[in-house]
Formats: sequence, structure tokens, C-alpha cells
Amino acid sequence: MPKMPISEVKAMLAAEKANALAAMSAARLAEERADAMDYYLGDMRKDMPAQDGRSRAVSTDVADTIEGLMPSLMDIFAGSDEVVSFEPVGPEDVAAAQQETDYVNHVFMQQNGGFMVLYSFIKDALLSKAGIVKVWWEEREEESRETYYDLTDDQFALLAQDVAESNGMMKIVAHTANDMNAREAKSEAAG
Repeated sequence: MPKMPISEVKAMLAAEKANALAAMSAARLAEERADAMDYYLGDMRKDMPAQDGRSRAVSTDVADTIEGLMPSLMDIFAGSDEVVSFEPVGPEDVAAAQQETDYVNHVFMQQNGGFMVLYSFIKDALLSKAGIVKVWWEEREEESRETYYDLTDDQFALLAQDVAESNGMMKIVAHTANDMNAREAKSEAAG
């Protein structure tokens, strides 16, 4: 078979892409999602309309199926200690790969509520045909104020040393010697 020219391959791929996008048009997808939500909530009016004065059919099969699948799917994606694992390229990378694995798992699961993120993502995918997770990086500074009472000079010196080692992340706004330190200093001078 002869080689296809690049222009024909591009045209064929563009046509396939257009067909795929047309098959899932926004209006049709929105209607399917609305129907799926109705079925999940047990509303069968579209398929089984009720006669006036009669009760209507309710079926929770869709909800039962989705809720029945969720534990198994969550076990697959979040059932172990490691949601993500970095593989070392060579023997010198083993420690770094383990540290990366531990860090990313901590950030995702602990700092960002990874279990609930995965749960919502998977449930949305089952119910709405699309599970979407938005990811972003945010840096912010938080300011807090701490007040210490009745510190000895040694305790204050240790605190000041911690502040100095914090690379500008902390600062001492004010320092006033307390009465106890002043009394101790006077009694030592007099004695």
C-alpha cells in the first residue's frame, strides 16, 4: 500500500474529529446529563408518565448502581497508602523517588482532601459522563500574632534565635521586659 500524503492524513483526521464532536453535541449531551440526573433521583416521568390522579413510577436503579460501584472504584484509586508512585530511573534515584512519592501523596491526600476529590470526580464521571478536577497552585502569606508573657531573658533569647533562623518568615514586633525580670535583676544587683 502506498504511503498517504500528509495533507490527506490531516484531512482524514480533521473529518474524524468533526464527526466525533458532532456526535456529542452540547445540546444532546446536556439533555443526556439532565436525564441521568432525573434517573439518579428516581424521577421516571419522561419514560413512564403518570395518569392524572395516579401515583407515578419511581426507580432508583441508577442511584443504586452508581452508589454500588463507588466503594469498589474508590478502593481501586484510593485504597492504598500511595495514590501516586514515582519510579526511580536508576539506583541513585531510589531515595528521591520515594521522597517524591511521599510528598505528592501527602499534598494530594492530606492537604487537599484527595479522597473527596477522587470521590466527587468519579461520581461525576459516572453520572454526567465527565469528571472534572480543577488543579491550581496558590501561594499566600498568612500572618499571625503571638504574645508571650513572663518570659525570662533566656527564654526570650531562644525565641529571638528561632525568629532569626526563620529567614525573615517571622519577626519580633515589640519586646518589653516584664516586671519579674526587672525584680530579679534588682535583687541580684542588691545581693
